[in-house]
Parts: sequence; C-alpha cells; structure tokens
Amino acid sequence: MDSRDRDRRARSRGEPELTPNGSLADLGGGDATAMAHFYRGEMNRLTVWRTRMDASTNWAIISTAGLLTFSFQNPLADAVLIVNMALLWFLLTVESRRYRFYDVWRWRLRILEVHFITPIVSGTRPKLQGPWREDLTADLLYPTFKISMPEAMGRRILRNYIYLFGLVLVAALAHVFGISLATSSWALLTREHFVTSMQENWVLLCIIVVSYVPLVLLGILGWQRRKVIVELHDPAGRRAYRV
Repeated sequence: MDSRDRDRRARSRGEPELTPNGSLADLGGGDATAMAHFYRGEMNRLTVWRTRMDASTNWAIISTAGLLTFSFQNPLADAVLIVNMALLWFLLTVESRRYRFYDVWRWRLRILEVHFITPIVSGTRPKLQGPWREDLTADLLYPTFKISMPEAMGRRILRNYIYLFGLVLVAALAHVFGISLATSSWALLTREHFVTSMQENWVLLCIIVVSYVPLVLLGILGWQRRKVIVELHDPAGRRAYRV
C-alpha cells in the first residue's frame, strides 16, 4: 500500500492526513478538540497540586512564626524549638512529595507547549512523529516521577525553607548562648560563656547538627540540579530550561 492509498483511507475514516515527513497536512477538528481538552485537564492538575504546595508553605510560615514567638522568654524554649524544627521537616517532606506530582504535570504541559501548541502559534505544522510523542505516550500509559525525592526536597529548600530553617537556627543559637538585644547580653560573648553554654545545652546543639547537616546536603543537591531539561531528547548544546 503506497502513501496515497494510506492518505485516502485516512481521509475516509476522518483521521488526520500525514505527509511523508510526519507532519499534519490537515489537523482534524476532533483531534484538535481532544488535544485542547487534554491540555486543559493537565493544566487543572497542575493548578491543584500547585495549590496544595502553597498550602503546605503557608502552614510552615504560620507555624514557624507562632512557635518562635511562643519560645521567647519561655522556660520550655528548648522543647519549642525542637518541635519547630521537627514540624518544618515534616512539612518539607509533605511539600516535596506534592512537588514531585506537580513536576509530572508540568513536564507534560511543556511537551504539549513546545511540540504541539508552539507550531500552531508560529504557523508551522505540528509533527506527530518523533521522540516526544513516544515519551508522552509512555508516560500516559505508565506515569513516572521525573525527579527523585531528595532532589525535590533540595529544590523546595532553596525556594522557601532555607529562610524558615535559617530563622529557627538563629533563634536556637541565640537561646543556647543567651544572646538577647533586650537584655544587652552581647557583653557575655566570651570564651568561658560559650563553653558553659555548650555544656549546658549540648542536647539542643546535637539536635541542631542532626537536623541541619542533611538540610545542607539536600540544598547542595538542589543547587547542582537547579537546571533541568523538562523536554526529553533535547538537542545537544541547547540551553537547559531553568525551573
């Protein structure tokens, strides 16, 4: 069967006609409508998961502000600060998981925008053939995450949580060493005072080290992977998309 017979049969069934180079000679209305609905559906998923991410970020900000305020001049400040660090780690884990789902829908939208919508806007014909079509089809049949959990956590740390963990760290160290602007205790910054403070608050200092060392490692990983290629099989030498 030659190409003209295939095109004739495709027109008789109402399917889009393919030219030898794999481009659409005439995009059918049904296909365009299906792609439009598919794009809207993926955009709705993206919006839902983005809203969930924002909710966890808001909870982290509110809880940190409340617990830090409660820790000032409180005899149980050590416990409050430990609870604050644990709560931030919990919310970071939840938000990173949501970010992985968000990244899946964003990847699909970038595929459609680059290979389907952009050719329509530019006046060229969208190509149905190519690796992008195979990758998108495979992802629809068997959805997979595009980034790992540690990388997702590193990205969220660099975006939001670095500031929250930084505030908690400053408050914790100020509590350990008794530094306060209100009491003018800056004069206490002596070697003997530091040694005594570390001996009296060694439990809190150990918890700080255990909490912040993995945080630094995840942040480094997120910084190294801050440039990723959202579109698969991108040509060599092309600048990666910043996300």
